[in-house]
Amino acid sequence: MDRLKNKVAVVTGGGAGIGRATCELFAEEGARVVIAERDEASGREVAAAITQRGGQALFVPTDVGDESSIQRMAAAVEDAFGKLDILVNNAAVFVLKGIDATVQEWREILDVNVVGPSLCAKYCVPLMRKGGGGSIVNLASISSVIAQKEMVTYNATKAAIASMTRCMAMDLAPDNIRVNSVAPGVVWTQIVERLTSEAGLDRKAAEADPAWGGAHLLKRIAEPREIAYPILFLASEEASFVTGSLLMVDGGYTAQ
Repeated sequence: MDRLKNKVAVVTGGGAGIGRATCELFAEEGARVVIAERDEASGREVAAAITQRGGQALFVPTDVGDESSIQRMAAAVEDAFGKLDILVNNAAVFVLKGIDATVQEWREILDVNVVGPSLCAKYCVPLMRKGGGGSIVNLASISSVIAQKEMVTYNATKAAIASMTRCMAMDLAPDNIRVNSVAPGVVWTQIVERLTSEAGLDRKAAEADPAWGGAHLLKRIAEPREIAYPILFLASEEASFVTGSLLMVDGGYTAQ
């Protein structure tokens, strides 16, 4: 229960889904967790839930599509803790479009899914250097490595995350900062629940549907906590010799 004891961790998009599961797990493992979330209600709810269970959490309103917001987040972390050990770049938007995407749609998804994580690293890395190193975990996706119909925008950003991870790992290795990414398959988050509902599927039907749960070798949809555990591994000292990796956490989706 102390794999992250005395560590300070920032999780962007920590108010829901994989981000919330990661915040809660990190707190259980002894981390002081910064919930960097643009939705104030969900961010405060997660912070309160962690605190009520005896953990340490700080909610910082953060829009990763806004550079000044990221700068304020990093400053808040420094003021509160004086250092940072872990950054989880989880926040993302889901603009699911093909070649018909507008310039505005491209800019929206690129700002949040690609530029945002890079700026979070830019402003958080100096805090890691102060402490002699750290770990960055970026959220990639099966969409980083496969083609999916009418998803040019989203897949392009997730492929960028996989490449960005390798480049960051090279650049930051001299600072003893490891950079890795996880590539989840389909996870039961609010966005997946909405998309499957729009397709006329309830949870049970979505689990079996060949386009959703049935696309995985394990024939089901993942729970957010099942992604949080691999993130925890990469963030912890157990992965001390792991950097520049793309860890598939996809129930066998890409093995077929």
